[in-house]
Amino acid sequence: MDNGTTPWAKWGRLAAPSLFLLAVIYYEELFLKLYCFRSLTAAGAVFTFLFTLPVALLLGLLCGGVSPRRGRALLPLITALVSLWIGAQLVYYHLFKTFLTIYSLTKMAMVAGAFGDMAVGQVFASWFPISMMAAPSILAWIFRGKLIPDGSDAARGLRPRWAAMAAAVQLVSMGLVLLCGGGVLSLRYIYYRTASPELEVQNFGVFTQTQLEVRRVLFGIKPDSTELEDEPEPDKAPPDLEPTLPPPDDAPPTGSVFSPEAIPGYHTLPIDFDSLIEQEEDEGLKSAHLWFSQRAPTPENLWTGYFEGKNLIWIVAEGFSTLAMDPERTPTLWKLSHQGFVFDNFYTPLWGVSTSDGEYVTTTGLIPKSGVWSYSLSSENYMPFALGRQFRKEGYRTFAFHDYLYNYYDRDKSHPNMGYDYYAIGQGLELEEVWPPSDLEMMEKIVPMFVEEEKFMVYCLTVSGHLTYTLDSNAMSRRHWDTVAGLPYSEEVRCYLACQMELELAMNSLLSQLEAAGKLDDTVIVLSADHYPYGLTDEQYSELLGHEVDPVFEIFQNTLILWSGDMEGTAVHVNKYCSSLDVMPTLSNLFGLDYDSRLIMGSDILSSTQPLVIFANYSFINGEGYYDSLLDQFTRWDGEEPDLEEVAGMVAEVQNRVAYSGTILDCDYYQLVLEWAGMIT
Repeated sequence: MDNGTTPWAKWGRLAAPSLFLLAVIYYEELFLKLYCFRSLTAAGAVFTFLFTLPVALLLGLLCGGVSPRRGRALLPLITALVSLWIGAQLVYYHLFKTFLTIYSLTKMAMVAGAFGDMAVGQVFASWFPISMMAAPSILAWIFRGKLIPDGSDAARGLRPRWAAMAAAVQLVSMGLVLLCGGGVLSLRYIYYRTASPELEVQNFGVFTQTQLEVRRVLFGIKPDSTELEDEPEPDKAPPDLEPTLPPPDDAPPTGSVFSPEAIPGYHTLPIDFDSLIEQEEDEGLKSAHLWFSQRAPTPENLWTGYFEGKNLIWIVAEGFSTLAMDPERTPTLWKLSHQGFVFDNFYTPLWGVSTSDGEYVTTTGLIPKSGVWSYSLSSENYMPFALGRQFRKEGYRTFAFHDYLYNYYDRDKSHPNMGYDYYAIGQGLELEEVWPPSDLEMMEKIVPMFVEEEKFMVYCLTVSGHLTYTLDSNAMSRRHWDTVAGLPYSEEVRCYLACQMELELAMNSLLSQLEAAGKLDDTVIVLSADHYPYGLTDEQYSELLGHEVDPVFEIFQNTLILWSGDMEGTAVHVNKYCSSLDVMPTLSNLFGLDYDSRLIMGSDILSSTQPLVIFANYSFINGEGYYDSLLDQFTRWDGEEPDLEEVAGMVAEVQNRVAYSGTILDCDYYQLVLEWAGMIT
């Protein structure tokens, strides 16, 4: 009679729960890939299995290496927790088009308080995938007795060997990844260098992505080697612009106020990188000093200082899209987007923390660090190039407004640190209690707070365009339903267009109030999205486009409004590829502000700097062509075959901008280098 002491019984006590959990995790990982990405690669299936195996072995050890009573309780509990984590990732991705991080879990009380009802609604709407995730927990409960049979704790002596086997499988899997170095963005590169949760989940699974996320948060992102370009000559004329406008008569001369140490004709500050490199003992910081010192700075151009002395109202609009505009339905937005500077190839990539990361990219010119709330963490850093700080130094009153909870995403810390007097719901701004709140009501209340100032700079984050796009859940959609009810789209698409009408009314109110105060001609209006409206499915977004959307590039195409009252009737077309990462340095150039372009990951769109649009999954667009990271394929604009070494250098440049953006955030890098240069006042 088998009393649990035979060799097979000892090994079987660990093998049975391990095999069960292996089947559960692998099944749920594959289901997530198919549900979220609608595809499954052979490499993704193989390596997800390999990296799932050690996890299953350790969890099986936890269940089978204890007494039967405890093991039978642990098996369904662990199965439920596994299903909960993968299921939560599935629902979160379906809702936000990004994956949930452990850091975000630490802030879950804030998120749940704000969007708990929305999350519950999404769970009910996702009943099919949720039920598929719940099924293994039911099976674990039913078969717990067979998987953890009666008998003494016979596997106790096997625990070290079982754990060692799990570690060995993990090491072998990592070693196999090392061998997969083919192509430009190889599996080896994705595993060991990149910070792309989407690519990691696709190729290695949710649990491995979580491990890699923790590694990045704790140890940062490893940069890559790349050949640096020679310094360009200063601009002779603004590139890709027609018609050109002459610079104002009182345009500032070229050259920085920090001359002669700064580079004349370029946006630089007098930072002695050679001394920094010589004195630095930390190898990571020394590498950063070297990389920043060798970057080609952005040249000044005929547009430098073009808006100097004007007021600025800078708006990041929730879920705004080019496709929300119509000359009849949204005449104000249409006018602003077709006059002034018109950017024909502008993109708003989606980052990991959606709106907060979209703000961070737009207002700092930096790439957010994966796995954390970059804007929140930046509140502890010195942010000298923030426009709030820059304009305040010039004697402007600087304000930031948001028509939602004042402390959501820790904006009550980050935005004052960027140099603003900050107002939001619960902190100096009271609005009608509806979801989402009204952009128009906000604009009617905030403009009188600054319009009489002699000089003002205002940053504003809207919220009326927030998902979800249904009549039941969106007060702005209900408010403007009559304006879209007859359009030939699905209800969700019409609800999206309806809620964007509130932004139209807010912008119309803003212009009217500025004109009444005599400030319109002296004020620059800037508006771009935090991200595309991912609350719409790809199929729904395709309705607006009139054809099936390309989810790699086209879905992120958007509009950047850059307009001033004295440019009415004028259109300066900019054909250069650009993105939200470039907005802050472009404004800094137009307003004649002092900054060091080597320390910014975006660049002035109006300069001769080569374009580079970076997406969260390491796809990119530049002057040579476009790179699809999902296919590991670079396509040249001229149709010629690409040089793979050149493409590898392009990918390395993307990786370095991601990695050194993380260094700026983690090490308070601006404080370090500008304090060394004696420029902190």
